[in-house]
Amino acid sequence: MQIIFGPVQSRRFGESLGVDLSPQIKQCNYDCLYCELKGKKPQESMKEVLEVETILNAIKHGLATFPNVESLTITANGEPTLYPYLYELMLRLEDIKGDKQTLLLTNGALLWDTCIARACLLFDKVKFSLDAVSTDVFKKIDRAHKNIKLEQVLQGIYQFSADFKGELYAEILFIKGVNDNAQEIQAMARFLAPMLLKRLDISSIDRPPAYKVEPISLQELEKIRAVFLNYGIPVFIPKRITVTHQENLRLDRESILKTLALRPMSQNDITLLWSAETREILQSLVESQNVKIKCINGINFYDLR
Repeated sequence: MQIIFGPVQSRRFGESLGVDLSPQIKQCNYDCLYCELKGKKPQESMKEVLEVETILNAIKHGLATFPNVESLTITANGEPTLYPYLYELMLRLEDIKGDKQTLLLTNGALLWDTCIARACLLFDKVKFSLDAVSTDVFKKIDRAHKNIKLEQVLQGIYQFSADFKGELYAEILFIKGVNDNAQEIQAMARFLAPMLLKRLDISSIDRPPAYKVEPISLQELEKIRAVFLNYGIPVFIPKRITVTHQENLRLDRESILKTLALRPMSQNDITLLWSAETREILQSLVESQNVKIKCINGINFYDLR
């Protein structure tokens, strides 16, 4: 069971150690078209729940192994806010994280719940996803659990944005022919405009997705960016960062599979971040067909699907 993964070189948040609150199975209240994880029917709550102590022990070991990471990214093989002990975890994490920043990656679906929002307020940084503000597009792209209502989701995001004192980020991922129409873009810009966002990241598919969907071009993203800028929103189109130093990370077979299950990695990432021994193990996994190589937008990715 691999709770800790990485370090991962994020194009937006630097070098981070990932903390997976659902390491065994995917547990999410969405089944997004673009998800990097294998598609699965959405669920309302976690069926397999780790003890807080188990997660904290894994974090301690991870920080001892990789003391120079910049942050701890709380995520899940699915949606981290489904974890029922998130508030307790964050309170106790304060005692062991030192100067590391804490980042939550969430779909934002449960921020309307006061208990969940209370836990999320303890993070240094929170990044939520917003893929649609109209019901028909929301149902098509996010494929949420039947009990999730878009109006409630949007109200929760808006209220959380007013209460949160840390750095708040938003992300919109555009899919060709799904949420890239002018009306939806304008509506999303109007929704986000009143919020004090540190940054809005807009992007399209650049890693192997769960379903057969197509990205939009960089030129189209630039046009969309102009719409958000007109509303005074600090918007950014993330570019793949170039790592210039060799990390020489040593991972065993299980750790490689865990990392790729959560996040397909490019050839460049692996060459610069992983040790020669680790790359040899990866090559054996490719030869045994446990790992696949897929090309997205001209870049080769190592993936489990």
